[in-house]
Amino acid sequence: MTMKTRLISMMILIAVPLFAVSAHASEDFSKMSPTVKVTSYKKLFIDQVSAYGSGSGTVISPNGIIVTNNHVIFDEERFKPLDAFEVCITFDIQKEPVCKYTASLIANDMDKDVALLKINPKDVFGNTVPPLNYMDYSNSADPKEKTEVSVLGYPASGGRTITITKGQISGFDVFNGYKYFKTDTDFDHGSSGGTATDSEGNFIGIPTYLRTYSENVGYFLDLREITKWLDDNTKKTPTVDKKSMDILAGNLARLSKANDELSYSQDSYPFTKITPPAGWEFLEIDDDSYFLSQKNLSNPVSLSVNTVNYQFEISQGYMDRLDEEVAKIKETYPDYKKEEVIFAGQKAWKISYTSLYSKNAGYYIPYGYSIISLSYSIDLNEIDKQEKAVQQVLDSFEFIKTPSQNPGLKSTITFENPPFQISSAGDFRIQKNTDIQSDTLLAVAVQSENFDGNFAIYYENVPKDELKLSNKDRLDRVIKYFYNKKLVYKNDSVTLGGLTGYLYTYEYEGDKFQEKKKGMEVILRDGDYDLVLAYNDKTETFDANLPVIQTILDSLSFKGQNSSSVTPNSYGSLGFTFNDIQFHRYAQAIGDLAEKGIVKGYADGGFHPEQLVNRAEALKMVLESKNHLENKKGSKKSVDFSQYEPKKSVFKDVTSDYPMSKYINYAVDKKFAEGYKNGSFKPNQEVTLAEALKLIINAYEIPIWSGETDPWFKKYMDKGFELNLIPYGMYDPGKNLTRAELAYLISSVYSQADSNGFYY
Repeated sequence: MTMKTRLISMMILIAVPLFAVSAHASEDFSKMSPTVKVTSYKKLFIDQVSAYGSGSGTVISPNGIIVTNNHVIFDEERFKPLDAFEVCITFDIQKEPVCKYTASLIANDMDKDVALLKINPKDVFGNTVPPLNYMDYSNSADPKEKTEVSVLGYPASGGRTITITKGQISGFDVFNGYKYFKTDTDFDHGSSGGTATDSEGNFIGIPTYLRTYSENVGYFLDLREITKWLDDNTKKTPTVDKKSMDILAGNLARLSKANDELSYSQDSYPFTKITPPAGWEFLEIDDDSYFLSQKNLSNPVSLSVNTVNYQFEISQGYMDRLDEEVAKIKETYPDYKKEEVIFAGQKAWKISYTSLYSKNAGYYIPYGYSIISLSYSIDLNEIDKQEKAVQQVLDSFEFIKTPSQNPGLKSTITFENPPFQISSAGDFRIQKNTDIQSDTLLAVAVQSENFDGNFAIYYENVPKDELKLSNKDRLDRVIKYFYNKKLVYKNDSVTLGGLTGYLYTYEYEGDKFQEKKKGMEVILRDGDYDLVLAYNDKTETFDANLPVIQTILDSLSFKGQNSSSVTPNSYGSLGFTFNDIQFHRYAQAIGDLAEKGIVKGYADGGFHPEQLVNRAEALKMVLESKNHLENKKGSKKSVDFSQYEPKKSVFKDVTSDYPMSKYINYAVDKKFAEGYKNGSFKPNQEVTLAEALKLIINAYEIPIWSGETDPWFKKYMDKGFELNLIPYGMYDPGKNLTRAELAYLISSVYSQADSNGFYY
């Protein structure tokens, strides 16, 4: 929400999202209207542009300078101007405008809500744009209350042709220090940036706001408020984003050519062609989809054609998975029907079902490594007429090349923006995303016949409220709002490919009965953006694939200004460190300690979480955790335990060569561990909850009441409950602890000491 939208709660900026319209008028520039349609496009990270919003504009010079509203050309998400601009010119007010011109940004001002564009000297087919009809913005008009006003623009409610409405000036107002006329003239979303003229044809203002209560009240900026700004900026050279402009020009040329020829052929796999009859038009064409409809009808039928290219040949497994997805329609529409048919010479499925007012149908065609879908909806009140019309288009669909089973993917993909490369590994194949509807998805890697898992790469804006947060704080926020997920591993100090960030691994229930799945996300910070690497799969496949996923991660190389090529990768184990703690209650605590090197497993790859832990092992785990924390903080309290290697036995049951003797000697020296009256330490005796708490509280120097209690362990238990160190359900001080339970106690105290310390 911009500053202007906050001025009046019911005031609406009147641009409108819209895809491009096609060209259907001859180009006699002597008859052109200076009021043009402007559609703004956002540059995506997949070498494509996407329509962001649409409004109107006014040509104010013969060389094609256009004045419009800032909010027509501004990206509210990224808070900066958009990247490429389409201009549609009306040559006949009874016909749609011709949309084969592009423009570049000269200047913009948020407070005034104005912007200047300049039409590029060549149209999308390379033809020179001649001098244009224009409006003189420096006229001497002096509009007063009740002055007759005409508003020209392209409101959403006005269809595809230019709309002219009349009214009068009904008042005045001031926003951000600039004068606005109020008017009863009708205008709507999409009128933003258009042309307001008086009865003499003078250009007097720019439609900008619409306040809506029981009736609409329009506001247009008094043009005299920005005359000097226009004088100062019209002489400036526009900023041209050549790549975005070339992509947009290519898209517009493709759409215009398809409508001129009333035929479209895909120039990439699967190389389909469609030739609709007269009375149809193409409304949108992307790299992997196109959309066409009947034109000039109040109730037209439309057809959508979409292609999904996969990394492997379409097998029965792909079709089974597709069947699972489309069959979900049965749950809502009992007349759902699937038929095996021949379509365009290929085996296909025809899916049909009836909703409240329409009959819906679609074809799914496996073709080499692609699945093509054609879908449409028939109005039940016009079923005969619309079915006949759409069938003519379906009959024109054809494949113009033979199917291919090999997508020919490269093992390494490279992006220029963001600047990185990454390689597939093992039996994974990776490909770039081409779907502009998934504009943050950059690439996906999958395995053959693995329909449950994928490795995906995203590039996303960091949420504004997280821009100043540390990696640790951001990770904590993610975990705090977990829903139906169980955290099993986290790391808030990740370095990968030259970027830093955090990662987490979690388990959750799949869609199928008793299906266990696991996901992992690595979030790497690149300024105001996150590079996200996410792997999701069935639990057993996830665990088996971790070595391959690590190889893929290690291949990442980021070359941006926020990266450091000399920093080695460091991201930990990615998932469970041990093979026997999946779904264990204390898996996260065990994983945290294992990542820090505080606990280790056994030769069989397990941690043995339910094995009881003895006094010596418990002492080692507690002391190593405290030492790790002191080293992390750069404290002088860190200890070299080798200095406490005994030259002779301290206890009769602890020999000098006993591996744990150095920890026992240190604890005795610091007077927070002691032996028994008979001169023994009993290192192999199971440790109790009370004994473990005493070790932890003494080792971590946690302040505790110095008085005597009966029994002796009461004050340690009290402190354990006070600090929430003791897990729910554990109340018996004499309970012998398992390795997992001790790991939980140590992880809890380490986390609190790392965050806050215990010096209250």
